[in-house]
Amino acid sequence: MHKINARNNQKKNVIISIITFIVLMTGSVVTRPAYHAQFDWLFDQESLITEENRITDEDLKALEDVYNSIQVNYVEEVDKIDLLTGALKGMVDAIGDPYSEYLNAEESTSFEEDFQDSFEGIGVQFMMENGRVTVISPIDGTPAGEAGLLPNDIILEADDVELSDMNTNEVVKLIRGPKGSDVKLLIQRNNSTFDVVLTRDTIPNITVTGEIDASQASIGHVKISQFADNTYNELVDVVHDLRSQGATSLIVDLRMNPGGLLDSALDIGNMFLEDGDMIMQISEKNSDENAEFVANERAYGSFKITEPYTVLIDEGSASASEILAAAVQENTDSKLIGQTSFGKGTVQTILNQSEIGELKLTSAKWLTPSGNWIHDVGIEPDILVEDSPVASSLLMNSNETLEVGVSNEFVESLSLMLNALGYEVSSESYFDETVEEAVKAFQTDNELEADGKVTGDTAHTLNRLIREHLKENDPQYDTAIELLLEATND
Repeated sequence: MHKINARNNQKKNVIISIITFIVLMTGSVVTRPAYHAQFDWLFDQESLITEENRITDEDLKALEDVYNSIQVNYVEEVDKIDLLTGALKGMVDAIGDPYSEYLNAEESTSFEEDFQDSFEGIGVQFMMENGRVTVISPIDGTPAGEAGLLPNDIILEADDVELSDMNTNEVVKLIRGPKGSDVKLLIQRNNSTFDVVLTRDTIPNITVTGEIDASQASIGHVKISQFADNTYNELVDVVHDLRSQGATSLIVDLRMNPGGLLDSALDIGNMFLEDGDMIMQISEKNSDENAEFVANERAYGSFKITEPYTVLIDEGSASASEILAAAVQENTDSKLIGQTSFGKGTVQTILNQSEIGELKLTSAKWLTPSGNWIHDVGIEPDILVEDSPVASSLLMNSNETLEVGVSNEFVESLSLMLNALGYEVSSESYFDETVEEAVKAFQTDNELEADGKVTGDTAHTLNRLIREHLKENDPQYDTAIELLLEATND
């Protein structure tokens, strides 16, 4: 095993790709969607490929024959670049890896245009898995997050167009759009399907926020939404600010954090560890030894988190956020609180760049300090705390009407909302007379027309109050507060 302590000796520019594309946005994405990894073996492909897998002249002739046959015999004209791109995409698709794909020139160019101060869209990360658009995580505070989209939801359609078997760029074109415009998505969650209409918005590229807890002035809440180029400096600034306000302990919130740049994860991981502690490992196909990334302030920065802290994770915590969570769990006494994380443990690399496009290929695994591969498994928290059931509810659609006789996922969410706000109904998906009476009571209490129907102002008011309720009733956050107070009292 060999340890790597200095930045200039590391496998530079390795970037963890949490997703195939961070999309549903216009302008830019939050994390740089490039996957450069300067692994030595990547530049010595010719000598490493086995004889049995080496492409032969006969293989190339077969490809050329098909190409020529199409150009000569197909009934219509076919663009050369389209054929070559199709062949390359098909080759990568044959791997069956949801994180690997061949990007055409347009898709490649979009990667380099995705670094602006904000983006417009709905704010959700996804991957193409078995030909389906699978949600990894909505970005916290975005239309997708506020509408209640969840990890592992399947986006079946966008504005009545089926998305299955499309590539990421095709999906992006259908879903992205300007601020204020709507997109209707058909969502599959477990065995149910339902429509949700989202209004796209402008989302600033701010990855770290912080505030002093409302009831405990000595505890600061630090929310890290993604790992981007600016995350390290933002985190330093936020922690300095919280310290100046009197914070002596911290809650580090990685919930619904889909990951991002490996460099950022390493820099931030170093903040929480002592020099010499291992942050993570990388395992490569053509190397007998794992590369070990070790905390070192000369490599990653001198800023340290010196306060007692806890870390919150959930099923939307993925990739780079899992690197940090595992580093904390395996090196420190600080506790992970929440739910098992997403489980994304691979590294993607950009190769074979040309005028046609480039190859984004899963080229390595990342491992926890102890050598565990958490891919498709996730990281179990030290203290398991389930979220409130209403946290998974869908927001009410003010343009639709829920009334007696309706049965769907929105009625089930309505029941959860009403119960959470103190209006007792069964949490079934059928809108019956008991639900109607609860809605009327809610409307009366909030000075709304008491017609027993959920639409318009009633929908808006329900959504607003349930957001306030969730902020005030967060069992995972509350557990973190209790733990930090116990540590302080000890």
